[in-house]
Amino acid sequence: MTLTEPFLRDRLRTGTRAAQDALDRAQRRFSLKDPDGLRRFLAAQSDALSALRTCDDALAPALDAALALLAEDLDDLGHDAPPKTWPRPRTDDALARGYVWHSQRMALRMMARALPEGGSGQSYLTAPRDATEWRTLCAILEETPGYGAAGDVTLQAANDWLALFETICHDHARR
Repeated sequence: MTLTEPFLRDRLRTGTRAAQDALDRAQRRFSLKDPDGLRRFLAAQSDALSALRTCDDALAPALDAALALLAEDLDDLGHDAPPKTWPRPRTDDALARGYVWHSQRMALRMMARALPEGGSGQSYLTAPRDATEWRTLCAILEETPGYGAAGDVTLQAANDWLALFETICHDHARR
């Protein structure tokens, strides 16, 4: 029997579980059925994606489109405050950013099921996710060794980005 080293996708899936769960709990502090809760949730999303966008990598077109939808939704809900600037995480990595972006898109699609039909401010949450880009990223992650210096950096960066997103959610939930 030959044992193979886990690939990066496996390591990210298991190694970010606690951070993903913590972010999910933070996001669920907002009632998406309530206009104020939805407005604060979308403002948190705008801040988080604005922080991610400062990295200016291959995600830029997707992030720009998402930020434009968020701006429209927030305008529809009467939110006119500019995004708060957040520092980038201490560890950063392009694969980690892609993993966080795409995994969050999937998680948010699940949350969108709680939205009332026909309500305002729903464009961002109901926008289709880019399944082709997700599959491309997964193919890369399934060919990349999960352990070693590069895998360690990617895992740390993914957890750092998820922790930043969680912090931003808690900040907006307290407002």
